[in-house]
Amino acid sequence: MPDTLITGFYSEAGTALEIWSYDPSVTPDPDPATCQYTHFNLSTENLGDTWRYNCWGFTFLPRRYWLTRSAVNTLLQDNCNPVADGSVEVGDVIRYQDGGVTEHTGRVWQTDGAGHATWIRSKWGPSGEYIHIPSDVPEIYGTELAYFRQWAPLRGDPAEINKIADLWIKDSPADNGEQGLRAPWWTSPDILVDAFPFDGAPDLNPYFDHPNRIWAVVRNRTNQHVDNVYVRFYWADPAAGLPPASWNLITSPPPNPVGPYSIDGDSSIETDYVEWTPSAAPSHQCLLAIAYINDNPQDSNNPDPIVYPFEIPWDNNIAQRNVEVMEMGNGSSGGFSIQVGNPFPHDKEVVAFVTAVLTFSPRLPLFGFPKDIRPLKISLNLDKTGASSLKPWDKIKRTKGPFISGDPCQREKAIAGLTLPKFTFLPQKPHRLDVKIDIPKDALKGSVYYLHIFQTIKGAVTGGYTAVVIVV
Repeated sequence: MPDTLITGFYSEAGTALEIWSYDPSVTPDPDPATCQYTHFNLSTENLGDTWRYNCWGFTFLPRRYWLTRSAVNTLLQDNCNPVADGSVEVGDVIRYQDGGVTEHTGRVWQTDGAGHATWIRSKWGPSGEYIHIPSDVPEIYGTELAYFRQWAPLRGDPAEINKIADLWIKDSPADNGEQGLRAPWWTSPDILVDAFPFDGAPDLNPYFDHPNRIWAVVRNRTNQHVDNVYVRFYWADPAAGLPPASWNLITSPPPNPVGPYSIDGDSSIETDYVEWTPSAAPSHQCLLAIAYINDNPQDSNNPDPIVYPFEIPWDNNIAQRNVEVMEMGNGSSGGFSIQVGNPFPHDKEVVAFVTAVLTFSPRLPLFGFPKDIRPLKISLNLDKTGASSLKPWDKIKRTKGPFISGDPCQREKAIAGLTLPKFTFLPQKPHRLDVKIDIPKDALKGSVYYLHIFQTIKGAVTGGYTAVVIVV
């Protein structure tokens, strides 16, 4: 098992990290419980036994190298903040200790919705990657558990290039670049659309049956220059939960993917555009952008490997735009239809909830919210079984049960909401959700409302859709 010391990696405080490269060979693991990697072409690869990376390498330097105990302790101190049990979020780091000695780390994969971890994803030494309950790990890892939230990426020697990168496309206006299910992660401001006739400026919506130019902003969070960056663009029919097979690569010229690009450390670029002509479809179509260097999970020399392909909130290389902007006049009515469904192709069935939160945003946030906000009248109808209207937020706050926070986005004020009764998702059998919107006759012109629709499974938001309503 030849090994090489890898130098030039640092914590946020500038402490050098001890990192090793071991034999990168992979022995397929016959255990069906190990995780798989889904390639761009939807083929899968078993993430079985390998000495190439350990649990600490999985947690902080995805699948590249073998980190030492001193390196992981330094990163937990310099790049993370402790999180109390009861405030845990998906994407947080879990640390296992035995007698006060750090033995294992992983990432929180799911919570119970009340701040407690229910599922963890981690790599077990030279074995494969597993998704497991917090207590289901080898005994040698110990039973002393603690949680942390990473707030800063690893750093490198600024004089070097292509050694470390952290490509990032914003999932939402409030996204800070860290991984995790922080909704609404389908409202990327970094995926831009210039609708026909082209003027080079971003438009609110793409146009059907006309060409649209799609491009993206890509950021590099680390301090090193990186080369050979590409971006792929996809479209999908409007839906709140999208498995990988639902995404369609945009195929019209110019070529897709675009690139290669070079991005300096701590900076960003705007990509070239691809041209896309959406055919007639219900309401709005969804867009996806993936920034990458290659699609090989076994390449230790990739300065920013993709870890969870098509898992938008889990990998900050990937962003989604499920946003429809609707301009509506006083006293008018409108609506749209989307699909909700099982985003997990390997699960035979899952129990899900659909929640809607209506928020209000002042056109000029510096002046705050008006005293009297005129609520919109909104109803949801699942599979044409009967419409249910959103209820005032004061009443919703007193309701017990699975519900989304009233602060899904910065600078918005929750004014109404609704959670539909739970129902079952079957594979490849989506449900149809019809949304009807009525604007009151006395609504203030210029008002901006956001209707966030959340699809929730096992306490985690697994997809969503946002309608922005502007009163004109």
